[in-house]
Amino acid sequence: MSAPLLWFLLGLAFLLIELMAPTLVLIFFGAGAWVTACVALLGLSLNWQLVTFIFVSLFTLLFLRRHLRAVFGGRAHRVDDQGGHAPTHPLTNRVGTVSKTLRPGEVGEVSIDGSFWRAVAETEIHEGRPVRVLGTQPGDALMLRVAPFDGPSGERI
Repeated sequence: MSAPLLWFLLGLAFLLIELMAPTLVLIFFGAGAWVTACVALLGLSLNWQLVTFIFVSLFTLLFLRRHLRAVFGGRAHRVDDQGGHAPTHPLTNRVGTVSKTLRPGEVGEVSIDGSFWRAVAETEIHEGRPVRVLGTQPGDALMLRVAPFDGPSGERI
């Protein structure tokens, strides 16, 4: 088997492994292997092929990984300084209706746009009353923190 074909297959293997376990590292070794396959077509020695592979792989890893992580990576939500609650839940500031009475220290339920969510409140809020979502419980993004709302129940923010 020829050297360019081996380098090409090695690059393909790196890219396939990257697809199965997206670490955003192996893609650069795959690129290095493919550049080395092109260099091997020029008839350069194995030493130059190895130097090319190492240089291109490390260069792309060091200089392109940060940019690609910004493009393809998810955004982590910052935790605020007031009680450790993540303020960026999609339902924060939305208004819903209590579907199971909320009592301090107990889990109740609220309805927002036809979806039911587990919820907690610091005060007792009876079934049918409107509530505003304050955020989520620390460590449980599916448990909403709510407070009584005095405006119209259909309000959306």
